[in-house]
Amino acid sequence: MTAHRLGRTHSRLAARQRRTRRSAVAAWVALVALPCVAPAQTASPRTPSVGSAHTTPPSEARSVRGRVVRGARTSARPVVNTWVVLHRVGTDRAAPLDSTRTDGAGRFAFRYRTSGDPDAVYFASSVYAGIAYFTPPLTARDVSGADAELVVHDTTSGPVPVHTRARHVVFSAPGEEKRRIILEVYELSNDSTVTRVAAGDTGVVWEAVLLDGARNARVGQTDFSGGAVRFEEGRARLAAPFAPGLKQFSFSYEVPVETEHAFIVDGPTDVLEVLLEDALGRAEGAGLTSTGATTSGGRTFARFVAQDVPAGAVVRVSVPGAGAVSGNQVRVLLTMIALGAVLLIGLARTMMARGGRPRRRRPAEGIAELRAALEALDAAFAANANPTADERADHWQARAHLTKQISDAVAREQGLS
Repeated sequence: MTAHRLGRTHSRLAARQRRTRRSAVAAWVALVALPCVAPAQTASPRTPSVGSAHTTPPSEARSVRGRVVRGARTSARPVVNTWVVLHRVGTDRAAPLDSTRTDGAGRFAFRYRTSGDPDAVYFASSVYAGIAYFTPPLTARDVSGADAELVVHDTTSGPVPVHTRARHVVFSAPGEEKRRIILEVYELSNDSTVTRVAAGDTGVVWEAVLLDGARNARVGQTDFSGGAVRFEEGRARLAAPFAPGLKQFSFSYEVPVETEHAFIVDGPTDVLEVLLEDALGRAEGAGLTSTGATTSGGRTFARFVAQDVPAGAVVRVSVPGAGAVSGNQVRVLLTMIALGAVLLIGLARTMMARGGRPRRRRPAEGIAELRAALEALDAAFAANANPTADERADHWQARAHLTKQISDAVAREQGLS
C-alpha cells in the first residue's frame, strides 16, 4: 500500500472539512470520491443516510471482524492475503487508523477507540483489481457479519448491461429568469457479477440524454463519485466503476420555459414517473397514466406513472401555467437539490400501486431501522432470479414506500418539513 499517498489524501480531505465545516457523513462521501490507494478507483459504496445520527462517546473501545470475498453468481470466494485499511474521517482530522492482511479464509479484524469529533465516521476498505471497496460506516461498538463484509468483484470494460429499474423526472415551476429546473433520479442496476469500468479516459459506463436546451447541470444525490460525471454534448455521462447491485444517480439542470417539452426514454425502464409542478400539466406517451396530484413541502405536483416502458418511447410534457415562482421558492428547490434532493426524491418514489390502491403504512421508525428494512427488501428481490412483472411492480411499490419514509425522516431531522 502507498502509505504516503494515503496519508496525503486524508490530509487534503481534513483540510477541506475544516474550510467548509461539512458533516462527517458528507466527508465520508467525499473520501469515496478520492483514490484510497493509488491508483485505485472507487466502486459505488453503500452510502450512509444523509443527516443520519451516529454520535459516538469519546474513547469508546470498538471492534470490527469481517471478511473480504469475491462475488460470484452462486457463492462468494474468500480473498486471501489482501490488505484491509481501517479509516477514521471527521471534521477535526481524517486518517487511516490501522491496516492488516486477510487470513486464509479472507477474514480480518481490528480493535480501535473512538476519539475527537463525536460525528466522525469509521469504516474499512480494500482494493481489488484496482478498485477500492468500502464497508458501511461502523456505528456499533462491535461490528461483524454483513456490515463488516467487503464484497469485491472482477472488472471489465466490456458491454455489461446497466438496467434502469426506475426513472423519475421532476419539472419545477418557472423561475424568475424564465428557466425551469429539471431533476432526474435514476435507480440503476448491474445484475452481473463483475464491476463495469470505463474504457480509457473518455469511456463511459452509462449515459443519459438531457432535455433540449439544458444548461447549468449539476450532480445530486448519488452512489457514485460526482467527479466521475461529465455533462457534455447534451448528455450526462457516468465514468465511475459500477459494481454489481442497485445504485442511485440523480442530477439537475435548467431548461428554457416552454409550454411543451419532450424527451426519449433511452433504454427499457421498469418504472417511469413524471412530476409536474403545474396543476394543469400533462405528460403523455410511454404508457403514462395520471395518478392525480401529490403534495410535498407545500408544493403540489401532477403525477404520471408508467411501467415496463420500452426503449425509444417518447414522452411529451405540457405545462401551460405561466406564473413564475418567487426567487425564494427557486432557492428552496436548489437547497433541496444541494442537500441530496431529500424531499423531491422522497416525493418521486411515492407509492406506485396500480390504480392507486391504498397501502397500510408502517409505523414511524428510525432511519437506521428503515434502511435495514430497505436492504432486506432489496436482498429478497435480488434472490429471485426470474421475477414476474407483478413481482417487480410489488417490489418497487414497497421500495418506494420505504424510501419515502426514509426521506421524510431525514427531512424532519434536518428541519426541512
